[in-house]
Amino acid sequence: MARKTASTKTKKTNKYEIPNLKKAFEALEQISSVHGGMTFPQLLERISCNKTSFFRILLTLEGIGYIRKNPETDAYTVSRKILPLAYSSLCDANLIEESVHTMRELRDLTGETVMLGAFIDSECVMICQETGTHPFNFTGTLGMTSPMHASAPGKALLSAIDEAEADKILSESELKKCASNTITSAKILKPKLSEYAQKGYAYDESEAVDGVNCVASAIYDAHKTPVAVIWITGPSSRIKAEDFESLGKSVKEAALSISRRMGLNK
Repeated sequence: MARKTASTKTKKTNKYEIPNLKKAFEALEQISSVHGGMTFPQLLERISCNKTSFFRILLTLEGIGYIRKNPETDAYTVSRKILPLAYSSLCDANLIEESVHTMRELRDLTGETVMLGAFIDSECVMICQETGTHPFNFTGTLGMTSPMHASAPGKALLSAIDEAEADKILSESELKKCASNTITSAKILKPKLSEYAQKGYAYDESEAVDGVNCVASAIYDAHKTPVAVIWITGPSSRIKAEDFESLGKSVKEAALSISRRMGLNK
C-alpha cells in the first residue's frame, strides 16, 4: 500500500479548513499586537482578504463582543471578553476564583494594589486586580502585559521557569529601556534571576515605570509548573527597597497559598 506523503496530508487538511475563520483569528492577533488597536484599512494592509468578506468578519467579531470599534478613531481593539478563553486553558481550576480571597488578604496586609497575571504564550497578562486601600493607588487595565525583563511579575516568572525556556524568551525579546533603572542586558539580568529563584520572589525598583516599585512571586499548578504570578505595586515612596525582603515573604506566602489551592502538593 502506498504511503501518504506530507504534501498529500496537507492538501487533505486544507480541504477542510475554513478560510474566513483563519482570517478572523489573524485579525484578532493583528489588533492585539498594536497599542490602541487598528483601523479597517490598516488591517487590510496586513491581512490578504477580500474587502467585503473582511468587513463582514470584523462586523461579526464586533457583534459577538470580541472586538470593539472606537467611534472617534475607527480603530478596533480586542475586548475583555477574550480573557476568559485565555486563562481558562491554564489549568482545571478557575485561577481567579482560587486567588481572589488571598489577593484581598495581601491587599489588606500591605495596603497596596494586588495584581494577578497569567503566563500565556511567554507573556505575563494581567487578569485580575484588587485596588489598594490608600487614597492614591496604581491600577492597571485588564489584559495588559508586563515586560518580562523589566517588571517584577515578568522576572518572577522568568526565574521560575526552566532556564533554557527563560533564555529563549530573553533572546527573542527586545530588552527595551522602560524606565530609568531597566536592565537591558541579558548578561546582567541572568544572575538576578538566579537570586530571585533562590528567594522565591522578585522585585523591580523603578525598572518598568519610573517611581513605581513592585514585588512578585510565581504561582504553580499541580504539576509544579509556573502558570501565573501575584504581585503588589505602588509608589517607591511606600514600597521601599529596604522593605523588599519582608514584602517578598508576604507575597511568596500568598503565591504558595494559591498554588496549593491549584493542586500543588509541596
